[in-house]
Parts: sequence; C-alpha cells; structure tokens
Amino acid sequence: MLDNFQLAAIIKLGQQQRLVRIPLHQGLQQSLANTWQSQLNAFVEDVQEIGFNAGYQPEQHERFSLSDHDLPDWLGNESSQTIQNLPPINTNEAWVDSIKAIVAFARNDAGAELVLFQNFTRSHVIQPGRFLFLQNNTYETTERPGLTLESKLSAVYLPADRKLLFHNFRTVNTFLPLAELYEEASEEQIREVLGHELLAPADVNALATETSQWFRKRFAMLKDSGVLDQYTADDIAARSHGYDVVIEVVNDKIVFPAEKSAAKKLLQFLNEELFRGPITETLYETNSKREAD
Repeated sequence: MLDNFQLAAIIKLGQQQRLVRIPLHQGLQQSLANTWQSQLNAFVEDVQEIGFNAGYQPEQHERFSLSDHDLPDWLGNESSQTIQNLPPINTNEAWVDSIKAIVAFARNDAGAELVLFQNFTRSHVIQPGRFLFLQNNTYETTERPGLTLESKLSAVYLPADRKLLFHNFRTVNTFLPLAELYEEASEEQIREVLGHELLAPADVNALATETSQWFRKRFAMLKDSGVLDQYTADDIAARSHGYDVVIEVVNDKIVFPAEKSAAKKLLQFLNEELFRGPITETLYETNSKREAD
C-alpha cells in the first residue's frame, strides 16, 4: 500500500497556479491509498514506455515517458512530507471551481516518493442540491461542494528518476506545461491544417510563412488533436461563449483570421489553452501566469 498518502489539488486563481491540501479523514485516507495503489499498478505494470511523439496516439499498453523532466517549482518542491504545510482547500470554497487536477503524494514500498495525477474538470464538482444521498431512509443533499475522483490516473511522476509517464498529451497539458514538447509545424503542415474542410483561412500565405514559433507549435498541436474532425463549425462556435474569442462561421466553415491577435486567440481556444477565473471572470492562458490578451 502507498505510505504517507496525501491528497492535494492543483488550482489556478488569477495569474497563479498553486497546490492546496485536501484534508482527509484517517479512514478515507487509508481507503484512498489502497485505491490509488491499484490505479498506479494499472498505470505502470505491463506497459511499454515510449518516447514522446506528438503525432502518435499511444495504445492502451503504452505510456509516453519523459526523462530528465522537472516539474514546475510550485509542484516539484513538494513531497508527501510537506503537503501538511499547504493551506487546506476547505478554507475557501471558491477554490473548488478552480481545480485543474487532483494530485496524490506518497511513498512506495521502497520509500521512494511518488506523485500521482488525476484529471479534474468542473463536472467533477458535486454542488449542493444536485447530489442526493440516502441517510436514515431519507434522501438528503450536501451543504457544501464535494469532489468526485476519477477511477484511473492521468500521469505519474517519479522524482528520484525525474521521469514523467502519461498517456494522453491533451489531458495532461491542461494541468502540466507540456506544449514546449511539440516541434514547430512546417509551412507545409500549417497549410495542411488551414486546408481542413472545417476552416476558411483569410490569408493562407501570411499564416503559413509569416508566423512565429508560438504559432507553429500551436498549429502542430491542432493538427494532432483531431478537434476539427470531431466537431462541426457550429459545435465549436457554440462552445466559444464566454471565452472572448470571435468565431465567424460562413458556409459551415470557421473563418481563420489573418490578424495575429485574433488568430492567436482562436488557436488557444481550439487547443483548449484558455481558462476563465471563476471569481473575477478574467480570462487567462492555461499553463501560463499571463493574463490572456
């Protein structure tokens, strides 16, 4: 069983990404240690570790492996011994709506530190009045927000080896900065993306030839994401409400603007790199400490 099991949450408030502690009853702590041990076994046993390849979707038995990888300081400086020093999430209920991932810190049988990650979205929040539980033959509801945990891990980090294991880039990129792993898309690849049947680019030549490293990486991410194949233009436009991005749909195609700031905002939205603060409603860039332009 995992030893000294501690649970925390990655939250993003304003311009800061940080960890907060999730206090646990001792009985629940022991139960979760067993559950997460099983999830860890399923994630690492009998799997093949492969180097990250942006254009490859791992099979169920494969895990991307990043060697010599360091976590951000706000996360990498913590361990199962230090989590108790973090502020508890129950001191500010607004933090619940800002959770990006659930993180477990623990030690294995050999005494080595482990960091285990589960994906978390707003759908994992149990709001009062929307969840009923049976108590003394009567259904009641919780008075404060609750959390739902996943049944599997999204990533595992081994501090001693500085190794990160994960299966899905887009999932992990929502709470860990992985965009820099992507190589820049070539001019030909950018033209290929802009030639998608769902897009109507305003100026293909300008977007393909007069673009920065940032744009080339995001075009590469969009190319591999499959988003344009999974949704219609109207679907994407409907999901853009509240993200301060203008999506113009003409003849069932999304107009891809040539103007750089508009093109950047559209790429950020399509790559799911925008985040709106639940308190101030300010729009921020995911995995960044900069307010979105």
